[in-house]
Amino acid sequence: MTWAASLLVSALALPLALWRWGRRRFHMIRLGAKFPGPFAMPIVGNALDPGSMDGAAIFNWGCKILKIYGPLYRYYLGPYLMIGSTHPKDNELILSGNKFLKKTRLYNKFLEPWLGDGLLLSHGDKWRSRRKRLTPAFHFKILDQFQSVILNCGNEFVRQLQKRAGGVAFDVWPLVKLLTLDVICETTMGVKMNAQINSSSKYVNAVEEISDITVKRIIQPWLHIDFIFYLSSIGRKYKKCLEVLHGTTDKVIRDRREDILKISETLGDATFDIDELGRRRRVAFLDLLLIEARNGHFSDADIREEVDTFMFEGHDTTASAISFTMFALSHHQDVQEKVLEELKTVFDRSQPLEPTIQQISELKYLEMVVKESLRIYPPVPLFYRDTNQDEKLPSTGHVLPAGSLTEVNVFGTHRYEALYPDPLRFDPERFSTEESAKRHPYAYLPFSAGPRNCIGQRFAMLELKSIIAKVVWNFRILPDLDFEPQMSWKLVLKTENGVRLRLLQRS
Repeated sequence: MTWAASLLVSALALPLALWRWGRRRFHMIRLGAKFPGPFAMPIVGNALDPGSMDGAAIFNWGCKILKIYGPLYRYYLGPYLMIGSTHPKDNELILSGNKFLKKTRLYNKFLEPWLGDGLLLSHGDKWRSRRKRLTPAFHFKILDQFQSVILNCGNEFVRQLQKRAGGVAFDVWPLVKLLTLDVICETTMGVKMNAQINSSSKYVNAVEEISDITVKRIIQPWLHIDFIFYLSSIGRKYKKCLEVLHGTTDKVIRDRREDILKISETLGDATFDIDELGRRRRVAFLDLLLIEARNGHFSDADIREEVDTFMFEGHDTTASAISFTMFALSHHQDVQEKVLEELKTVFDRSQPLEPTIQQISELKYLEMVVKESLRIYPPVPLFYRDTNQDEKLPSTGHVLPAGSLTEVNVFGTHRYEALYPDPLRFDPERFSTEESAKRHPYAYLPFSAGPRNCIGQRFAMLELKSIIAKVVWNFRILPDLDFEPQMSWKLVLKTENGVRLRLLQRS
């Protein structure tokens, strides 16, 4: 083809491409207009509506949108049409099956520099392969190995709380974050962090900052452009956070590799994943990654993106859940006493609490308490998916247009009065066997649902129940009556002002 012919083809192709793009765009906007939602300005959409870019303002704006326009609503973040729903039938459509398996492009654009293309962000064959290979790392036999670590970290947490157990109000959130970082590193990574003892954790602070920056970037369309973002002050701070986060995970991987090398040298071979009978051992998460790397299935970059993902998700979400559960118990003394009475039926009050997994499974009321806390304060309040084709929502018949981003509003679903009467009332009995059986399975989503549900949810529940049991066994949790949490969204549900409460040592 001559240059003239190439130029002619290009000249014809460009208008055709623009026409097709405009047609798809118009179709999306036309269908999006059928959903209730606020007026959106050109270019920026509703990005200026929160009035401020801090996590509390964004959270409050989201609650306002839900209150005025919910349970089904739409808004715009720059060019992105966002459609949210709180109805369990819609949640089921979006989270079950294979139509909406791909996480939204916003996740990939803004989280990939930090978390890479690991289990959280990948899709298609890569995601399926990763999920299949990593699932054995959370087998119940592995969880049994984890329990002793959880209890040891919990004992250190109790020691840290004892220093503050004089009835004076304090913020428990920083202590909980150090606890959950210790747990995730020593269990799934096989590396002792000792964050609770060496309490100045650059990693925890960097996670806090980068989460805040990421939310601000999502909300502000002008920061979607990499050139502008990395020239800004928060873009420069983002790079510094990445250095800390990736430096920490690199050290975790390096330390575990050295440990495994020592084990292999001691045993006289490199088959630390094979037992004396030639059977494959069930090994923890990072060890499994290193085995897969040795067998040619994972590169060093693959390992780091999975470690980055699990260190973030495994400590930050659990810290949110533990902190809010302690806060809820501080305001509901009757519930707290029921938890203690249940513990007394299983354990000897004169002995330290060191529960096995089997004993933890027997604590049914405690599990109801944790589930109710996760309902009112879901650690991940929003899930997003790309919509690649028009899809009718079963709740109303509205059509999700191709090209839009679908928002599963877990926070709104969990506080939807049609599903949970008097939704702000803390009532663990909602999760009795009888009451749970009455609800739609997609009405409760603290760990998401469907094929892309949380791979570590059994581990998370084991940690939550074990730690809360230890705290209630050792302390009476009391409220700080002058404290009102300023709820905030920073990828994970948090507060702007910590979680303040009081403790009294039990005799």
